[in-house]
Amino acid sequence: MNEVLNDGKIANENSTAIAMGAALFDPKSAESKYGEIPFVVVPDGYHVEDLERMLANPVRKRAAVVVSDSDSFIAYCKKHALKDDATIYAAIEPEQQTLSIVAVLDDHDAILVGGTPHWRDHTCTFQPKRAVEWTRWNGKNKQQMTQADFATWLEDNLSDIASVPGMPSGQDMLQMALGFEANSDKRVKSRINLQNGSVRFEFVEDETKDTRTSMEVFQRFSLGLPVFDGSTSAYQLDARLKYRKKEGKVNFWFELIRPDRVFKSAVAEELAKIGEGTSLMIVNGKPW
Repeated sequence: MNEVLNDGKIANENSTAIAMGAALFDPKSAESKYGEIPFVVVPDGYHVEDLERMLANPVRKRAAVVVSDSDSFIAYCKKHALKDDATIYAAIEPEQQTLSIVAVLDDHDAILVGGTPHWRDHTCTFQPKRAVEWTRWNGKNKQQMTQADFATWLEDNLSDIASVPGMPSGQDMLQMALGFEANSDKRVKSRINLQNGSVRFEFVEDETKDTRTSMEVFQRFSLGLPVFDGSTSAYQLDARLKYRKKEGKVNFWFELIRPDRVFKSAVAEELAKIGEGTSLMIVNGKPW
């Protein structure tokens, strides 16, 4: 009896093997927008094997490209995108100051009713890096510094000071920085608010002698900063100059005024450039 069962089992396995072999030598094909996709059908208990990898070329484009600048993003989209089958998605986070742009080059058709769905697996991603100047000032925002340290900071980043009517110029800020350095070892004797909105500090070196020196400190100043790396646009970003007197010494810091608004302006310009360069629809959001 066992011999009969074994013989039947062997016969079934042989039949399955023969059927599989026949299927492999008789591949089918399915029509697609991009051409015919070959496949084979095998017996129950086995899977359908896609033979596209055996072709000289794939039947459609698939890629997840990442670029590092907007010019490369535009060039890649222009090379591979079809206007009705591609969409650009822009995820904007002003508070976190991040921007991620993804072009889905085989997106669903733009026609809402009767449009053709697509695989959405050919993408180009661009995440703009923030400019060094923008990163430096935002990184130091609201951090207290001694007079000497703040003077050094201003001197090192003096080229970022913008000449704006009603605000101190770069030369004015340099003179203030030099005053900080010259009086860094002295004690603050008094503070006077001036009509022009600035403050005058009086420093003394020796309390028993008349060794007073004074310097003017501005309460606000303006920066001209690029937001994204490689950008030729400098955006005005205003800052408040803050200070705290303690034990005869003064600590200084600055507070940037609404950098999120400036970031949004830079994003708008970046997206306008991409929209003009690619002629593709831009959607605020994420593709998935």
